[in-house]
Amino acid sequence: MTDLKLKKSLLSCPGDSIQEHIDHIGMSQAELAERLGRSVPKLNELIKGKAPITKETATKLEYVLGVPASFWINLERTYQDELLEIEQMEYLETCKEWVQGFPTKELKNWGLLPDTNEKTILAEGLLKYFRIATPNEWHAIYQESSLAFKIELKHTVHPQAISVWLRLGELQAEKIKLDTFDKKKIRANYSSFQSICYNHSDNWLEELQALCASCGIAIVYTPCIKKAPIYGASRWIKNYSTPLIQLTDRRKDYNAFWFSFYHELGHILYHGKKDIFIEGLEEIVPDKDKEDEADAFAARMLLSEKERNELSKYPKFDRELILKLSDKFKKHPGIIVAQVQRQYRHLYKNVRLNSLKTKVEFTDLTI
Repeated sequence: MTDLKLKKSLLSCPGDSIQEHIDHIGMSQAELAERLGRSVPKLNELIKGKAPITKETATKLEYVLGVPASFWINLERTYQDELLEIEQMEYLETCKEWVQGFPTKELKNWGLLPDTNEKTILAEGLLKYFRIATPNEWHAIYQESSLAFKIELKHTVHPQAISVWLRLGELQAEKIKLDTFDKKKIRANYSSFQSICYNHSDNWLEELQALCASCGIAIVYTPCIKKAPIYGASRWIKNYSTPLIQLTDRRKDYNAFWFSFYHELGHILYHGKKDIFIEGLEEIVPDKDKEDEADAFAARMLLSEKERNELSKYPKFDRELILKLSDKFKKHPGIIVAQVQRQYRHLYKNVRLNSLKTKVEFTDLTI
């Protein structure tokens, strides 16, 4: 017997207790109705659980049956709670199919869903995770025209995984204390962003997050999820009051991380609050002008035009030259290597140059 069937079989309405009491004292329903000042049909509805025991009825039952009104009130409350639980369980049974396609394994590993394979429990967990009342709202928000989410995922191959990744970023952002968003402060801190990239301390991710927070930007690091091929995303959340930059570790590369960060920062600085940008989804056609503008900003932040011009003067590159240029430009050697390799593709196989690159991987998810 399932939990739902068991609960239904054990469900007892307050009317059962009323019937037991009048049977015990030898009173008929007709007599009780008369003493309560009710019609027999109305009393029958009460006994069958079709009508609730109100405070007024509970008081009258106390006078007639000698059982405290609080007993009847608590009995009614318990019955309604059990009835609601059964109705919820019945509804969740209809949500089992909706659970299919969501990366529940990852969510369970992160403690965001109960560690169970029971579909009704997972469905309830997903509804709470997305802060929605029914699966219909998930479809409306992520696959149709929505006030909460302006990019429709209905043309993507795996909208469930993508929506989970995006929602993770929102949950992570809730834990960050932000100052007021200030574009001037962001621009005044360009050199500070570049210093964090160059110095690459043991806590560089925390340093970047703190600097962004002081400028009013929430930046979060969300591990890559299977079937969500995203490099980064930027959007405004909390009724367009908070800019959110969400980055993944999909490429595992330091240069790729910083390019993605500056790219998303460019969207925040130059584009509208109602725009949502998700990088890596081929099914969503981007606004080419805005993407080009963000790319150009990211390229400038990684290496200035002057620095790129100097790179173009060298006929060949080795490890020693890269380190020398890194010290001169105050740019991380992995960034310079990546930029050089984009121009001279044969250098991608250069082991000594590749040794200067740094791996980026988000091992923990803080929610």
